Amino acid sequence: MRTEDQVKFPPQSVPLKDGRTVTLRFLREADAEALGDLYESVPREDTRFYLPHDLTRAAAAKKAGRAGDPCFVCLVAEAPNDVIAGYAWYQWKAADDESGFGICIRRGWQSIGLGGALMSRLLEIAVTVGPPVMKLSVQHANTRAVALYRRMGFEVVREGVRERDEERGFDEEPQYWMERKIR
Repeated sequence: MRTEDQVKFPPQSVPLKDGRTVTLRFLREADAEALGDLYESVPREDTRFYLPHDLTRAAAAKKAGRAGDPCFVCLVAEAPNDVIAGYAWYQWKAADDESGFGICIRRGWQSIGLGGALMSRLLEIAVTVGPPVMKLSVQHANTRAVALYRRMGFEVVREGVRERDEERGFDEEPQYWMERKIR
């Protein structure tokens, strides 16, 4: 996201249900290592929920390198000691183009309101930048994510099957495609 747009949304301190607090702020290029730590913290059995996106240090560095991309918004939840407890991103190719969305919350930071806080802030920003509709796909088995997306106003627009990923050893899996109007 462009710097001139970022200044409209300063870092925000958010209290969570368990009493901890995080700071929601935009991803910076310097976050590559901390984002890589988040990726490496995702248990193997959960990595299927992030396909086709890689959760590698190289992918984290590439994502951090996009921090100033005008068609990419990425928020991180910074916990004490510069730990990234979670992040959410939104990207597109043109103002009226297809969009993509993703979220990842570190174990130990799940089910305490962090996902909702990240998504609420991202939706607030999306009113100003990006396409008028946010789109995502989510596997049926990722029930917490499906519930969160529904609470955030996303609706299922179709169902299907995510393709098999032989390279990573994941079978086909039922998924939803969901959308939410932003403006």
